[in-house]
Amino acid sequence: MAAAELRIVGDRLLPDGVGGIERVVEGRTPELRFEADCDERRLAAIVGQLCASAALFRQHRPGRERVGPDGAGPPPDGPLLRAVPIVDQLVYGTELVSTQRYRGKTNERLTRAMLNIALAVAGIDIAEPAGVVLDPMCGRGTTLNWALAYGLDAIGIEADRSSLDHHGSFLETWAKRNRLPHKALRHRANNAEHRLLSFEVAPDRATLESAGQRIQTFCADAGHQQLAIKRRSVDVVVVDLPYGVQHGGRSSGGTADADTAALLKRLLPTWRRWLRPGGALCLAWNARRAERTEICRLLKEAGFDPVIAAGGYSMRHAVDAAIDRDVVVAGHRRAAGAG
Repeated sequence: MAAAELRIVGDRLLPDGVGGIERVVEGRTPELRFEADCDERRLAAIVGQLCASAALFRQHRPGRERVGPDGAGPPPDGPLLRAVPIVDQLVYGTELVSTQRYRGKTNERLTRAMLNIALAVAGIDIAEPAGVVLDPMCGRGTTLNWALAYGLDAIGIEADRSSLDHHGSFLETWAKRNRLPHKALRHRANNAEHRLLSFEVAPDRATLESAGQRIQTFCADAGHQQLAIKRRSVDVVVVDLPYGVQHGGRSSGGTADADTAALLKRLLPTWRRWLRPGGALCLAWNARRAERTEICRLLKEAGFDPVIAAGGYSMRHAVDAAIDRDVVVAGHRRAAGAG
């Protein structure tokens, strides 16, 4: 999965992309080795945002100097590794996404990888991101929280009100504990726009008034067309579809047992209307419920162009005995109809 993320992000955000990706093991540590011809600081900024990054090293050939432990002896054979500092380019710390623990939570690293590849396919620099993220089946808000940590605005839709209530309470508690200036407005129940929470936060008071991050949540079906979401106002859609099995007690808005293909066929046109031309959609689903070829066919019919990671890298992995999760990312086809 890390290789697929690196390939998709690197090929879109680095001038000459990445190549030669291979898995190697140094001691007990598995690593990815790859080639990239670009500025070192730029590479470090991109790699620092990837979901599995722990360290970055650059290979270089030793010189003719004597490098033995006592300053004597010949130089070692083969290339040496030089550490390149990397840091998360985040507005807020990762505790924003790691603190919440509950049954059925999507792995936060996978969610970050999905956000990264969606942003990259949409042409947004993950080292300095900007824009609006939509999760139309947001549950308790892991995707929304990652968007907030990246400094992005986010919109969440979820049919299970209790999940949204938990998420709203978590955001307010998090902001108070970290002494962050914020505004939280809980809308009255059964309002015409199905709004539930409008939340704004910023590192300081001045920023809150001018350019704070905003999260909006709606309690509604994932394809509700009357929500107060403007057409072409969203840059990326990131969604973890229902797995079609009893999994962790998470509500899926009444769609937990729905056929995955039928569900997507119903929802994709609405999501595409909210997405700007050139934006991107990244979705995860249970591959035991629908083949990848079928998912890609539905995306193409709805006006999306699925992206294939060069080199055949895949993000498919087993979650448990009944769930084989896969991930696909697709760009909004600019020339396809009025949408």
